[in-house]
Amino acid sequence: MIRKNKAQITIFIIIGLIFVVGIAILFVLIKKPDIKILDEKTPQAFIESCTQEAVEDAIAIISKQGGDIAPKGYLSYNSENIVYLCYTAEYYEPCINQRPLLIEHIQNEITDYIKPRIQDCFFELEENFKGRYEVESSLLNVKTTLQPKTIVITMNKKFKIMREEERMTFENFKVTLAHPLYNLAEIAMEIANQESLYCNFDELGYMILYPSYDITSLITGESNIVYIVKERATDQAFQFAIRSCPLPDGY
Repeated sequence: MIRKNKAQITIFIIIGLIFVVGIAILFVLIKKPDIKILDEKTPQAFIESCTQEAVEDAIAIISKQGGDIAPKGYLSYNSENIVYLCYTAEYYEPCINQRPLLIEHIQNEITDYIKPRIQDCFFELEENFKGRYEVESSLLNVKTTLQPKTIVITMNKKFKIMREEERMTFENFKVTLAHPLYNLAEIAMEIANQESLYCNFDELGYMILYPSYDITSLITGESNIVYIVKERATDQAFQFAIRSCPLPDGY
């Protein structure tokens, strides 16, 4: 009888442990909903959250399409439109660099994409305060700066809320994201320059010198090459197309 009672207690303990572990796993798997902070004391937090979402969307598009939000002069490959960073239509001729100022171009593309969405964020903020505060705001200026491992978004806009003797003014909003887009774009420019000079790029040699990055080249029809540059640590990638010294069919 004693052994039977001990066995029953052991079974209950095991069942209890399984129940506790199951509850813990359930809490881990259930993702908490994203919450945007909308508080008159900290409007910066709300604007920064909105801005970060817009920037991440822009980066995802640009990284797949070779630096453009709406590609022009591109290769259609795997259901994606990938911009040529270096291109020639002539057989045997080296390509001409299409984006010698790639980093500046990407900065402008991000700014143009995110500015309307940031304006919507400020409009939502103003609507939240109306009825409780008098709201004054200036025009919005947005600037995107790519730096090594970092993207910085600065927003110059004076935002003032007033109620009786209460006055609060907010301006110079700023968002900083950790992302290697600058570094990936630099490598892409180096590849485009080498292709324009030598009709070739030695990705293996480059990876030996810079092992933090992985470079893949995929040859498609009509002498097109899709390069994919990836930072190993973050798995962030940037892809683009090249057509340099193309050969006629049959070579």
